[in-house]
Amino acid sequence: MMTKSSRRSFVKSALAAGAAAFSAVPSRLLANPSAAEQDKGSSVKFVAEVGNIGDCTVEETIQYAKDLKMEGISVPWVRVPGFQQNGFIEAGPLTAIRAKIEDAGLVFHSMMASLPRTLAGTGPDAEKDFGNLRKSLQAMNAVRADLLSAFVPVPRTGPWEDVVTLYSKLMKEFEPAGVRMASHSGGRLNTWAALIQLMKDVPSRCNGICYCTGNVWHGEHEKIYDIPAPVAEKIYYIHIRNVKTGEGEKEYWFHEGDIDFRKLVASIRKIGYTGYLRSEHLPTDHYNLPVRQSDVGTAWAQGYMRAIL
Repeated sequence: MMTKSSRRSFVKSALAAGAAAFSAVPSRLLANPSAAEQDKGSSVKFVAEVGNIGDCTVEETIQYAKDLKMEGISVPWVRVPGFQQNGFIEAGPLTAIRAKIEDAGLVFHSMMASLPRTLAGTGPDAEKDFGNLRKSLQAMNAVRADLLSAFVPVPRTGPWEDVVTLYSKLMKEFEPAGVRMASHSGGRLNTWAALIQLMKDVPSRCNGICYCTGNVWHGEHEKIYDIPAPVAEKIYYIHIRNVKTGEGEKEYWFHEGDIDFRKLVASIRKIGYTGYLRSEHLPTDHYNLPVRQSDVGTAWAQGYMRAIL
């Protein structure tokens, strides 16, 4: 494990590099800021996710977040002991994880899960996985964890009614547990129109959005900076990344892709978002692997975002 002194040195240099990358933006793009943009403060907060930091343990993620002065921790279901064996999380191990995070002075912000594709179908497999989903949500309820960033198996083709049916079934599980689902935007849900329609067709406090800037760029392009009110009020979490048109999931540093991050941050402030941000899909990211490149990339991203804010 990295020593405290070496970790602090690496954090300082990586943060500085991210801030320097932002400072290299041509001055003409930074001219004449509005009154709101002159405000040097920021109400948004930052999240580190277990599994993409250090040795992928809760303990090292906590130390990393403290070193970078990040406020929150997100815990994927797969990082809770017993999940991979049982197919669902239990309250006991989750209670221990939450206690570690809060004892360190950090916020247990959210959990993350890729929901199984069987949920979009019918039959015994779907029934089993809905049962496992119910158990996991009950565990979250017991531990007062009320936000799940979810990759939902939205049908890529077929009638829109299939999407509505799936989300209606999911809300019947989320609502009794009191857990909000921040559905990760993308695929069929990468346009403002689709997201607005989903919120209209499946109205629920528990039906919300994890706004992935890279995915929505592929659906909206320059319109990404005009977040409509029906979407804005449902954004429970934001994933910050950059992409290039026509290149799908390919990772780019924040200053290299097509998204103008200064305009993006201004749009987030305009809607009054006061929640959490997490950088993702950086060229150094190696999810679920205990390598240090991800640590460097995340620290760089922190420096870049803090410089903009």
